[in-house]
Amino acid sequence: MKLNSSKIKAVVYFCLCFSLGLSAFFSISEDIAIQRDPASINGKLFQISTLSSSQIRNQLTHTIKIQPTLGGQKTVRLEGFSSALCKTYPTVELQFVADGVAVAGEFPHMNIKAPCEAGQDPSEMASIVLPISRILSEKPRNAEFHFDGFTSKIEFTHASDTWPRTWILKTVLFKSDLGKTKTVHLDKNEDGESIAKSMNDMIVLEF
Repeated sequence: MKLNSSKIKAVVYFCLCFSLGLSAFFSISEDIAIQRDPASINGKLFQISTLSSSQIRNQLTHTIKIQPTLGGQKTVRLEGFSSALCKTYPTVELQFVADGVAVAGEFPHMNIKAPCEAGQDPSEMASIVLPISRILSEKPRNAEFHFDGFTSKIEFTHASDTWPRTWILKTVLFKSDLGKTKTVHLDKNEDGESIAKSMNDMIVLEF
């Protein structure tokens, strides 16, 4: 039994559409898998060397939490970041800029350098604890502070006469001992263009 030309065309057309649809499906599935699980195990990000700055930025903006604790302290938590990262990047640096304060046209900067360590849950990165009350007891000045009992070092530049109370997190750096650094700008894209955000979308540290 011979198929007429119209039936042959219909079969060929169906096979072509099916193939294209199947190819598109697998392509979309791979993209979704990359977006949902960029180098993570059990929901924790364990490697960032192969990730783009935008991928890490998306993770950071959803996982960094700043919370008050007892004794006039604040903790910066990188939820979802595995302590396995500390093997490659033993130092984490957070760069903040003061909001609403300027000295000779320059905004005060606060750089926090902390060792990357395992937390109470050994699979998670430890929180960075900041002694805010002890900073406020110091005279505002350009200096690096390292308080007893705290592992982080806090450096201020372009300091004003009084301590700014609101700080915006601009940059996160993961640093290795070999000089390798993964820099993530939270306010800029890869082309250096500003990412417009409202205050509610920014990561804010209040003194």
